[in-house]
Amino acid sequence: MATTGQYTIDEFVSAAKEAVQAANGNRQQVVEQLQPLVEKVVWDDGLFDEKYRAEPENGRPRYLYHTEDDGSLMVYVVEFVPGMPTPVHDHLTWGLIGVCGGAQKTARYQRVDDGSKPGHADLKLLSETVLNRGAVYPLLPPNDIHRIETVGDQPSYSLHVLGVDLGRQHRNIFDPATGEVTAIAGQGM
Repeated sequence: MATTGQYTIDEFVSAAKEAVQAANGNRQQVVEQLQPLVEKVVWDDGLFDEKYRAEPENGRPRYLYHTEDDGSLMVYVVEFVPGMPTPVHDHLTWGLIGVCGGAQKTARYQRVDDGSKPGHADLKLLSETVLNRGAVYPLLPPNDIHRIETVGDQPSYSLHVLGVDLGRQHRNIFDPATGEVTAIAGQGM
């Protein structure tokens, strides 16, 4: 596909690298600085250039634009096919998710227990919203527990900008019905 002539993924990656370095570990600052840029780049049709296509992870096709050598930044798009929602999960890092194609139902959760019981978490559903291209939301722990599901019969796509390489990250999958928490490492959703 041809690009729109607007803000491109290459420009975004350069700006994201600068923002991460300038923030010096301040997660709130980097999210605030990058959110308006994610809002622009999700309109770049160049996101779907085949040169960025990477091996599917957990059965989900994806496009990989950048992974910082030190693991401090990862930028990629995930394709979500109908009928294959993510589990409820966290990333345990700052992040931004921007819908760049199709429609996605995003459920956001809050942990309401004190975390004292290993392998268990009580979650409260905060919102369940259908988001279309252009919608962007932040992830800042502990408010990063979420689930993504395609709405309709066509795939949806979202850009993920995370403060960690998921291949190196320990995180959690939650079962809101039973409270079970399963720790995972080194895999995407």
